[in-house]
Amino acid sequence: MTTCLIADPFTGEPYTGVRKHAARIFASRTDWKGKKIADLSCGDGVTTYILRTLGADVTPYELVQDFCKLEDKPLYADVQKPLPIESESVDVVILQEVIEHLPNQLFTLQEICRILRPGGELFLTTPSRSSLQAKLGYLVFESEHLRSTPWSLIDGVWGANEKGEKYFGHLWLIGIQQLWTFGLISGFRKMDVHWAGVGRTSALFIPFFYPLIALLSLRALLRDLRHNRDREGYKEEKLAQFRLNLSPRSLLSKYGFYSLYK
Repeated sequence: MTTCLIADPFTGEPYTGVRKHAARIFASRTDWKGKKIADLSCGDGVTTYILRTLGADVTPYELVQDFCKLEDKPLYADVQKPLPIESESVDVVILQEVIEHLPNQLFTLQEICRILRPGGELFLTTPSRSSLQAKLGYLVFESEHLRSTPWSLIDGVWGANEKGEKYFGHLWLIGIQQLWTFGLISGFRKMDVHWAGVGRTSALFIPFFYPLIALLSLRALLRDLRHNRDREGYKEEKLAQFRLNLSPRSLLSKYGFYSLYK
């Protein structure tokens, strides 16, 4: 296996967490060659490096360009503003660990859909608010997980640039249901959920909570269908929500790995 698929090409350190799963998913695919890709908020450039190694034509973009370690520095782009990319000009957009920092997530998804060609893909990762661990954390303290307090003013603002624009932490965590609804509004037609490992807390509690989640989800589904039986397309949409809510890929993993297709 190519070295950059198992270890950071800039530091040589083995991947862990999100990058380990992303590299595995990238390596499992054989359709990268020749794809035109926009790597938005590319960070240090590792994902751009990996996808170029796999044969893709990748252009990195970043708000803070000095973060990037690639030899060719990324182009400037603020994903909260209109993107400097032509409409329907790219095959794939990468958005890793970004959407949870954005106050206007719908706008960013709409911009991404605009630049994607018909049939194009948004590959997105984010801390999963749909995992059982996150659900329990929200129940206890409206937190991202059980081991800490919620993001607040002091730890929720990570910094500011010379223009006074602020960089935020995980103040806008998003769950699978909200992400898919935003995706539909933005013009995406399909979403795949990738397997991204098992969180220990979720695995520990799922035998106790899954029957309750399934029962209450079914009750809510039947109620909504009963009261909205004449609305065209409503049943299909609600059944899709029901399946997402009970998916082990949603409940067990603390990371959300999604592909949204235009």
